Amino acid sequence: MYTVIDTPWDTTSYIPQLISGGVEAVIRYYNHQNSTALPEKQLGENEAKALAGAGLSIAVIFEQDGGAGGRISDLDAESGNSDSARALALAKSLGQPPGSAIYFSVDYDYYEDADLQKIKPYFAAVSSGLAGMYRVGVYGSGTVGATMQDAGYAELIWLAGSTGWSGTQKTLDTDRWALFQSELDIATPCRMTAT
Repeated sequence: MYTVIDTPWDTTSYIPQLISGGVEAVIRYYNHQNSTALPEKQLGENEAKALAGAGLSIAVIFEQDGGAGGRISDLDAESGNSDSARALALAKSLGQPPGSAIYFSVDYDYYEDADLQKIKPYFAAVSSGLAGMYRVGVYGSGTVGATMQDAGYAELIWLAGSTGWSGTQKTLDTDRWALFQSELDIATPCRMTAT
């Protein structure tokens, strides 16, 4: 049984099946705009209301590109300002409770010190942009998560399911992480482990 899933698809019509399958929380996305490949990626008001009305918890992650494919330019201070402003606007419009978390995606295995130093301004801008209204989380490798947590820019770490990414196995052996994406690309709800 999977108690937490993350999905880029609108779950509204599947809520009864999720509940009967033991799902307790659904992780959905904030972004600037959906792509043609993922036209339902962004959490909408109707889905948020339906999930909450059914008693399911909702968590969110901001992901537009997240540096995927090695495009580290997605993770600069300007993007951090833009992404945090958009996340804040969506959180307010959907009624996300203050003090809850918004995770921000780093969807690539950055581990070189020079790259990590380039990513810090992104999370500094995100942290500043959310202004303490929401807890900042980072989704990615153990190395990225620990680096941003150590710098004081992120409080929570969601470890990507790519266990070969740098620092992930090491971080799993600690109590520093909040979520671990333990299953990938499955048709049934995905199990997440939380501390």
